Amino acid sequence: MAQQYFPASLFRGGTSKGVYIRERELPADRDRWDDLLLQTFGSPDPKQVDGVGGSHSTASKAMIISPGDDDIDVEYLFGQVGIEKPVVDWGGNCGNLSFAIGPFALERGVATAEPDSDGKATLRLRNENTGTVVEQTLPVDEEGNPRYRGEFTVNGVPGTGARIRSRFLDPGGSVTDAVFPTGNRIDTLDVPGVGSLEVSLVDVSNPCVFARASDLSLTAAETPATIDSDEAVLERLERVRSAACERLGFVDDAADATAESPGIPKMTIVGEPQSYETVGGETIETEEYDLLARIMSMQKAHHAYAVTGAMCTATAGVFEGTIPNEFCQASTDGEVTIAHPKGTMWVGVERDGESVEAVSVDRTARELMHGDLYYLDR
Repeated sequence: MAQQYFPASLFRGGTSKGVYIRERELPADRDRWDDLLLQTFGSPDPKQVDGVGGSHSTASKAMIISPGDDDIDVEYLFGQVGIEKPVVDWGGNCGNLSFAIGPFALERGVATAEPDSDGKATLRLRNENTGTVVEQTLPVDEEGNPRYRGEFTVNGVPGTGARIRSRFLDPGGSVTDAVFPTGNRIDTLDVPGVGSLEVSLVDVSNPCVFARASDLSLTAAETPATIDSDEAVLERLERVRSAACERLGFVDDAADATAESPGIPKMTIVGEPQSYETVGGETIETEEYDLLARIMSMQKAHHAYAVTGAMCTATAGVFEGTIPNEFCQASTDGEVTIAHPKGTMWVGVERDGESVEAVSVDRTARELMHGDLYYLDR
């Protein structure tokens, strides 16, 4: 049987990489999408050798794009494609890859833009997974094409690029309809093999579960390699995440969380401020950041920091009574700088009392390839 194909683009967005596809190029029957993506990414296989996946959760992602309506320029749907397991998680958003939605839309004619006096254009995007609306401002040329060259640096990405700012509007309760889904700033989980553990369950852009690193015999200054090389640590962190998954109602039984909801909530640890060395050998001093944290991605340590996780982390950090707030050196409003394995990242938090009005992050993006992706129609 001859192979089938559809046009697609490969983009880097922030510190992630993914395949971008116009929805019109996919089968009308969405039930076929999981198998199609698993096949084109080469899953399940730890190397993803028979597909375009990058054998790491940050490079095994898909964005499905379509034109918006009314005041929305672009709609997008995010899929986290499993690597060793045949699963596609459609449960949340990817903040890093969201930064390439605007560039992809302009490159492929999904949307058009005219530069303002500063040579920038703003698009309104809506994430179909969570319903979150994003105002994305990016540099464009006179014809409305995205610019990629610039001087902005993202820790975790080589070189520099054009600064793209994404402002996520009303991001609270993205999946659960509440910033604090249980109504509490701190909950206690009974975790098999861990015991009674205090956590903060917060939902801003993506649901996260926050634990004190010290309660799990960690510091939050570990490198991803240190975490990933310790099976006992990985199991302990996933058990906590799974218990939180059950408490949030994403699964009926925590034992099913890894298979049924591997991407959300995101497991996060926060710790006492300290100087530490990044994976690149740079020393980050305590005065350079507000909150020291590490976040997991699909049961492995994120090599830098997930953007949606960063937005949730920063917001949790400015709300008094949460575990992240215990360690956060920032004021209760405004800006939070998070320290991660490859450096730091800035997050702007706009809140009105208990309401989170918007959260902003700056990243870069770049188109890497455009062409046809082949698959066997089975």
